Amino acid sequence: MTNSQFYVIGKKGFGVLVLRTSPLRAATVSHEVITAYEASHPGVDGYARIAAKAKAMMASQDGKPDTALDEVQIQGIEALISGGATVSEADFTLVGEVVDAGWDFNRVIQLPIESALRAVGPSGTAAGDLFEAILSDTPNTTP
Repeated sequence: MTNSQFYVIGKKGFGVLVLRTSPLRAATVSHEVITAYEASHPGVDGYARIAAKAKAMMASQDGKPDTALDEVQIQGIEALISGGATVSEADFTLVGEVVDAGWDFNRVIQLPIESALRAVGPSGTAAGDLFEAILSDTPNTTP
């Protein structure tokens, strides 16, 4: 049985976000750190290495001993991602850049995810807890 969800989201040229729920923990690996790693490891795609090692860790920590990956499988994942393949267990992943200007939606309501967008916006509270958004076709507010 799992206790937490684990997300590793990478975008080449921007970095990697590592997110764990229950308890909420987040970390980033900057593009600069990844390129420094690549410089010290010629021929290695740092993004692919991060993804492969993260997948190996998730497989070994899922509470099912038979799902652990061996080194050949880890290298296979790294080769796939290095070659440009998208490897994901997510049903969808959306990655984009945003700016704070205009974030507080006065006239535009983004239903049904308005409460989640307000929580992660520049004026949202940083409580250290995972905000459970309410999906609704009518506006609501964050805590």
